[in-house]
Amino acid sequence: MSPRDQPEADLGTMSFGDHLQELRVRVFKAVVVPLPLAIGFFLIAPHIREILIAPLFAALRANGQTIQIQALSPAETIATDMKLAIIAALCVGAPWILFQLWKFIEPGLYKHERRYVYFLVPLSSILTLLGIALFYWVLLPFTLLFLVGFGASQPRKVPIPETTPVVAESQEVAKSQEVAKNQEVAKTPEPASEAPASEAPASVDPPTRSEPSERPLAFPILDEDPPNPKPGDSWISATDQVLRVAVPLRTQAPNALVEVTQDLSAHIVAPDDDGIPKLSILEIPLTVLGGISQQYRLSEYISFTLMLLLGSVVAFQMPVVILLLGWVGIISPKFLREKRRWAILIMAIVAAVVTPPDVVSMLLLLGPLWALYEFGILLLVVVPAHKVAAGRVFSVRAAGAEPAEAAQTEPWEADGRESREDNLQRGVRRDDDGGTGSGSS
Repeated sequence: MSPRDQPEADLGTMSFGDHLQELRVRVFKAVVVPLPLAIGFFLIAPHIREILIAPLFAALRANGQTIQIQALSPAETIATDMKLAIIAALCVGAPWILFQLWKFIEPGLYKHERRYVYFLVPLSSILTLLGIALFYWVLLPFTLLFLVGFGASQPRKVPIPETTPVVAESQEVAKSQEVAKNQEVAKTPEPASEAPASEAPASVDPPTRSEPSERPLAFPILDEDPPNPKPGDSWISATDQVLRVAVPLRTQAPNALVEVTQDLSAHIVAPDDDGIPKLSILEIPLTVLGGISQQYRLSEYISFTLMLLLGSVVAFQMPVVILLLGWVGIISPKFLREKRRWAILIMAIVAAVVTPPDVVSMLLLLGPLWALYEFGILLLVVVPAHKVAAGRVFSVRAAGAEPAEAAQTEPWEADGRESREDNLQRGVRRDDDGGTGSGSS
């Protein structure tokens, strides 16, 4: 074996204390990066939370349910944000952590063994990104649509009375008559001027005071909120299925501290320059009469989403596992082709267990799994072990060059069958021709 194929460091010359010290250094360097990342992600955790909740709100809106999620404890929201910040920091800092792990084990590997890692790490990273994209834009939305629709109750349909347009028309006619009457009164001011001041209130029309009591209470149904609502205005949002009411903001305390310390409220909250009171929009969720209220807890939904994301990412590592098993010699492309039917059956069972019990969600996961299985077979054919060891994965050569490449790998394959522990105990270095020194039997 040539000197370039030998390990970068002789592990036999390093004591246990040296290994332990090196491990401590690598662990410290691996932890230094994720901690600041976790603090930074905690500042933007509400935005990450909104991104994960968006598919749930879309599923609730599509099924006509209340678009709302609950937090059942005071610390649930901040605990969820901390959890998301830590997970995001570990995901983003994973390349740095793996790099430190690699620098710890790299000195004990041969050059051809290091080439395996150089090929597998980028492949695994690309498959992970594909798994995240499939999860967020395909698997999660369809899964939530099925689960929310499965628990949603059908609304009770009531026919619109035929007399409603007639009543509305009569009300419009009455209003027009009232407006015409007021205009006539305005054109004849002489009788009003001759009347004594004490009789002036008698000119007020009594029916106008009783008009609100004659009409039933009704809320306008709007697709969008009014741009300039007035205090007391109320309407039903057909998009969000909620009842909204505009109330003055000055009647509400900005936070609990201001509510307790009333004397300091003037110093904490500065009055508006224009003196115009602001409005706050309050809303009441509306549910189907006699139906099941679709209300989800924040922490449980985030845990469900992260578990589904983990399953999707792990499933997308199938080509990497197939490639490793093929390089070791446990499986071969011929074996995988012959057992394709059994593999599809196993993948269908896994997809049925992981996804909700509907055909659409199962096929959405089974299709990518089957494609990954075929992609693993293709990689095992195109990227054999001896090509990776020789560093000729992306080289284009004639077929006649393959035996020469295989012959170049024979020495390290023979050396791989020897025990490294025996070599470390003897303290023997390998020669250029692949043989051993005088200590070999």
